[in-house]
Amino acid sequence: MRSVISTARKAPGPLVRAAAGGTQYERVLALQQTAGNRAVSIALRGGAANVNLHGETTGDFDGGESTVSTPTVARAKGCDCADEEPCLRGTGTITIKYKVDVTIRMPDMPEGLSNCQQGRVTAFLRNVLAPHEQEHARRFRAYNGTTVRPYSITGCGRAGLQSELETQLEKMHSDEATTRADAAKSSSAAIDPFNKRVDLDCD
Repeated sequence: MRSVISTARKAPGPLVRAAAGGTQYERVLALQQTAGNRAVSIALRGGAANVNLHGETTGDFDGGESTVSTPTVARAKGCDCADEEPCLRGTGTITIKYKVDVTIRMPDMPEGLSNCQQGRVTAFLRNVLAPHEQEHARRFRAYNGTTVRPYSITGCGRAGLQSELETQLEKMHSDEATTRADAAKSSSAAIDPFNKRVDLDCD
């Protein structure tokens, strides 16, 4: 997802060294035999054979916004409470609404390209890279939505129950939000690496 632009050149340098000491004709012939006629043509005119273009899609996860229903409180059993603090159980629901803001950044047009090459890059950005980044965005947006979960929490006396409600409901929220964000990030990461190249072998 990270925005990277790298240019790969089919240049005579590293390939021609295999025929070091020969004539220019012999060096070109060695390149032709190693990489083919297209590489020779590109190398002689100093043009880029292809470019690697990458976008960047990021998600800003809000962590969720929770609403807790007023608990229904009743006497309970199983608490280790003092005699003056009865065991109480609070039940209700916690509703959490999630939202992610997605940002897509596309790479700029590389410099020094002919009109034909720019046309190929434009088509690649529109038909190949943009759909890939939109898929990243779609997977991030799986985080969006609302969950409703029941809770049943016990505590000793009214004050003890209130403290347990605050602590445990906060943990329920935090654990769910983390799991939900991690799932969206993992889903997005699963479609990378993206290594498609743009063929710029045109005038």
